[in-house]
Amino acid sequence: MKNSDREQPNQDAEEAKCRSCKRVEWITFVMPRKLNSFIYSKRNLLLATIFAVASYFLIPSQPEMVRRVVATFVFAAGCWVLEVFPLPITGLMIPVVLSLLGVFSPQEAFAPFSNSIIFLMIGGLVLGQAIKKHGLDRWIGYNLIIYSKGKIDRLVLLTMLATAFLSMWMSNTVAIAVILPVALSILTAIPEQLVNLRKKMLLGISISTSLGGMAMLTGSTPAMIVAALLGQEGTFGFLQWAYYGLPVSLGSLAIAFLILKRMFPSPRLTLNVDEIIEQKKQTERFTGSQKRVLSIFLGTIILWFMGGQIEEMLGMPASISSAALVSILAILVMFGSNLLDLRDLQAIQWELMFLVGGGLLLGEAMITSGAAGQISGALFSLNNFAPTIVLPLVFGMISLILTNFISNSATGAMLIPIAIETSRLLGITPVPIVMAVALSAIIAFITPVGVPSTALVYSTGRLSKSELTKAGVAIALPTLIVSLLAVWFLPPP
Repeated sequence: MKNSDREQPNQDAEEAKCRSCKRVEWITFVMPRKLNSFIYSKRNLLLATIFAVASYFLIPSQPEMVRRVVATFVFAAGCWVLEVFPLPITGLMIPVVLSLLGVFSPQEAFAPFSNSIIFLMIGGLVLGQAIKKHGLDRWIGYNLIIYSKGKIDRLVLLTMLATAFLSMWMSNTVAIAVILPVALSILTAIPEQLVNLRKKMLLGISISTSLGGMAMLTGSTPAMIVAALLGQEGTFGFLQWAYYGLPVSLGSLAIAFLILKRMFPSPRLTLNVDEIIEQKKQTERFTGSQKRVLSIFLGTIILWFMGGQIEEMLGMPASISSAALVSILAILVMFGSNLLDLRDLQAIQWELMFLVGGGLLLGEAMITSGAAGQISGALFSLNNFAPTIVLPLVFGMISLILTNFISNSATGAMLIPIAIETSRLLGITPVPIVMAVALSAIIAFITPVGVPSTALVYSTGRLSKSELTKAGVAIALPTLIVSLLAVWFLPPP
């Protein structure tokens, strides 16, 4: 790889110098039209319909409900893969199609849209909006530069950690909406010669949104689908997900940083951040509203993790142990503290509710109709040729490939029910195989298709597709290995 930052033979002398940062010019990143415009393709709609009808007639020996659900599954998958409609619109079509086919009554079909996981997601979306509204993103930007002490790679590492931390508690779309303008603003202050620093910074935040989203239940749609489907069979919540997700996330972040550092080496220069320090001094210290937002944010995190213990200590009924209830409580407190108003809700991506609800319903239909069991039967036959320990690898590889060509939400919605049924056939706990699918589905940063955060970073025009793909593959494969090691060797919680 060509290194744009590599200096001439006088590099040693140059490295001893200190390059000055310019003022941070705070910019507003505008969502590219392609990402929020309505997609509609008559040709692809026809193809998806043909595939769905063909799948119905290709399995005449199966029960009628299985045939109808498989046809719906193929139709939804076709719409997601071929981008017939925006992803949330396809999600909203699923309850309509399943109701018209008689698989569910309308009441049953729309029940997943009121699943507690939906309200957990709403909490994450609103918290992200509050952080943006009250200027905490600028505070993040100033401190990233100052605490890096002018060290280039330390700046990249701190930016990746900040991005990952935000992505733990909100969807990657919300996290990137907070951090991408910060990163682009930081880059306005960086000397233009440091091309590799710019690439590392943008690739780092793109990858960190996904890797950070692995850590906590609130971080990604596949995680929420797992919680909703496994939660029907027993207790599966924040602690159970973090048991696998947190170590995988932290280990993968360390690997990603080292790989990016090697792929895009930078000269060992120290940036002069005096100008940034002076610029920060001109801003106020934490305002009262910023303190209140931070307090609510931290309090929400504590209740997500320790709500059950607090209930036992205080002798309270089961309430704050519900992650969804805590999320809505945080929203109410923010409105009660005058930190948000109804206009702020207009900026939230409510369409994500349609995508998650549709995915949950499709998963339930696959399981209750027996369609997932039929597909799992074919995968179960692999057990005759390979040990059970190989199944997480098979599911993980399929999930990793799919998630980079369709959305990670669609990948989770399609594969997680099949993983659950396969585990039932084998008579084993579903958690390891399901976690292999979900964690692999989050590794969606090889192409701009898998998650909006990668698409938004790519849309800045500062990275080529080959750079995005090369770095994505180099980091995705070790991340998959770390995920598989976790599900193989960590005993089910």
